[in-house]
Amino acid sequence: MKRWLSALLVLVALVALPGCGGDSEGESVAERIERVRAESRELREKAQERIERVRRDAKRIREDAREIGKELEAKVQAAFDDLERSVPRADEGTRAPSSDGRTETDEIDTFLTDVLRRVDAYWSQTFKAAGLEEPRVGYAWVPVGRSVRTACGAPADDTAAFYCPADDTIYVGRRIAKGVLTGAISGFPGEAAQGRAVGDFGVAYIVAHEYAHNLQQEQGVFDERRRGASAMPFELQADCLAGTWGASVYRAGELQEGDVEEALSTALAVGDFEVGSEQHHGTPQERRDAWLLGFESGEPSQCSVFVRA
Repeated sequence: MKRWLSALLVLVALVALPGCGGDSEGESVAERIERVRAESRELREKAQERIERVRRDAKRIREDAREIGKELEAKVQAAFDDLERSVPRADEGTRAPSSDGRTETDEIDTFLTDVLRRVDAYWSQTFKAAGLEEPRVGYAWVPVGRSVRTACGAPADDTAAFYCPADDTIYVGRRIAKGVLTGAISGFPGEAAQGRAVGDFGVAYIVAHEYAHNLQQEQGVFDERRRGASAMPFELQADCLAGTWGASVYRAGELQEGDVEEALSTALAVGDFEVGSEQHHGTPQERRDAWLLGFESGEPSQCSVFVRA
């Protein structure tokens, strides 16, 4: 290639000569050829310098990009670490809805009703402040060994924990409530790998989550347009809304030590990995993060990111 380029330059120089004896300034053919060769060498050297400079610049850009990527990754990780550290830890002087260790039927019913009353009071106040009609919902605590009919087709047994929009009722089985209270519950998909649903505030999380489905119904989120859609956005939004109620309990100074951890462990326990199913509710981490979003912000409006009208 270099020989071909040199020969071409020499040929061009020869064509440009005025005669075989030299140009008007008396430059001989040999001198002219040597000058052209020198000029071509200079051009090649300059071109090579430019190529090397471009290569150095490209290498520096790649190195800078890697450093920026590392810094960005570090910032993202730090943000999540801050989120973890910012979860409040209640002290011994705070108090939350508590069963006081009671697990008998009437005591479980009383505890569930107390939690529902507190959740309802929070949302009634919130809706009233926003100029909205206060929410209304029914409830049924299903006795152990029993099942009750619902307007949603499937009956609710003593392990039920769901909201039925057809009859506007929250169904929670006493068996599942007792199991969460005592840490003896089994059957949640994410439980074995991610954590165990346990404690007073674990039950409170479940009730607040189902109440949030009632809010979705009253606000038109569960309308005909949503039929056949994936359940996950609605479930994560309900987790987030449950988290905002948890934040209100914390601001009121009514959290016991470990309550937040109970809610988070329950959120992890109820997650599932059935990502291909319309009834996929969200992975354990997604459900935990959704509750934390509501708890950290304390603002129901933040939960709109999951479901758009």
